[in-house]
Amino acid sequence: MTLPPNEQKLSPYRWVVWGILVSIYLIVFFHRLSVGVIAEDLVSTFGMSATQIANLGSMYFYAYTIMQIPSGILADYLGPKKTAIIGCIVAAIGSGIFSFAINVPMAYVGRLLVGLGVSVIFLCVLKIQSNWFLAEKFATMSGLTSFIGGLGGVLAQGPLLMVVGLMGWRNSFRLIGIITFVFAILTLIFVKNTPTEMGLPEINPQQIQASKREENILSQLFAIIKNPRIWAPSITFGGINGGFMLFAGTFGVSYIAIVYEVNKILAANMVSMLLVVSSIANLFIGKISDTLRGRKGPLLVLAVAAVIGWGILVFLKPPLWFMFVFVVLIGISSSIGVLCWSLGKEVSDPKLAGMSISIVNVSGFFFAALLQVICGKLIDINLSKGLPMDMAYTNAFIVPAISSFVALIFALLSKETKCENIYTQ
Repeated sequence: MTLPPNEQKLSPYRWVVWGILVSIYLIVFFHRLSVGVIAEDLVSTFGMSATQIANLGSMYFYAYTIMQIPSGILADYLGPKKTAIIGCIVAAIGSGIFSFAINVPMAYVGRLLVGLGVSVIFLCVLKIQSNWFLAEKFATMSGLTSFIGGLGGVLAQGPLLMVVGLMGWRNSFRLIGIITFVFAILTLIFVKNTPTEMGLPEINPQQIQASKREENILSQLFAIIKNPRIWAPSITFGGINGGFMLFAGTFGVSYIAIVYEVNKILAANMVSMLLVVSSIANLFIGKISDTLRGRKGPLLVLAVAAVIGWGILVFLKPPLWFMFVFVVLIGISSSIGVLCWSLGKEVSDPKLAGMSISIVNVSGFFFAALLQVICGKLIDINLSKGLPMDMAYTNAFIVPAISSFVALIFALLSKETKCENIYTQ
């Protein structure tokens, strides 16, 4: 197939630009889901309780949530290149502080800085995609970005556990800090915001730049929040994503190892399988929804999958083999974000598409932070009452089971858009 002339000129170098940014996004997922694997090491080093480990995991999500709206502004004002460089440097510093932490508060500060740094990367990748690839390929590239990002989560499980075994958790996070900083340098040298910076033709000349908005940011934000249709996809994403991040990023490895009395490597590999399923589902769910010309049907299927998975895990105390079913159900359901982003965009003013997606994202990561804190506290309360460790975890997981059910209710309340913008309807 022959590429259009403007794509032929851009074809080789755009993959370099996108490749560097999407590699950083892989590191984002690594940072996001790395705490669970080293939970026992942190208990050994700092004497952390389950609540403190949950708080440590939440520090990332607090920062990520707060930065969703500012990230878009930074990417528009500074450009994706400068924004990504600053983000990488802040994340590298945060990883370094975490690795040298002498107490729990210092570890919190390190993780908070990591969250602040990496929070800007996703929107930088989307901005680069918009500038370097044809508009009709945006969904395909976004799915590929999500897939590669998910592989970073896989690396944060079994592979990280092996590296920690070889060099310790502190040196492991010093290494990832150095790698993050190296990508800041690569971005500085090789990444260009637009093809025109290299004297190449603009690939989407008709695209309206976000920086040319006529309204101020606050009025746009309030306009989106006042739209009742935005709340259903937002809470649906939050309810599902909260449970997924809780299990994949903080308590999954410990839960499997403790409840089923298996070694940490097998437990980490099971969580890796969850992340592989999630990555594959993210790659295909958007295409499936577009082909069906509907959002609500796939949305309900994914929400039901989460309810079934969490419900069986919490209330039926299943055998070890069910964990393979569980990771498939929860992994598939985690791709619900792709549909919720699309719904958020399609029920909102087209001029505010980017900010609408950010609002949906805020809900997703707020729930992720909230569920971790609640579950960590419940585990400690259960243990203080003399419950065995396996019961303490299982009882706490009632929280994501409830949140997934709430997500299902709001999925039912969501508005079908048939893959078109219905803001004026």
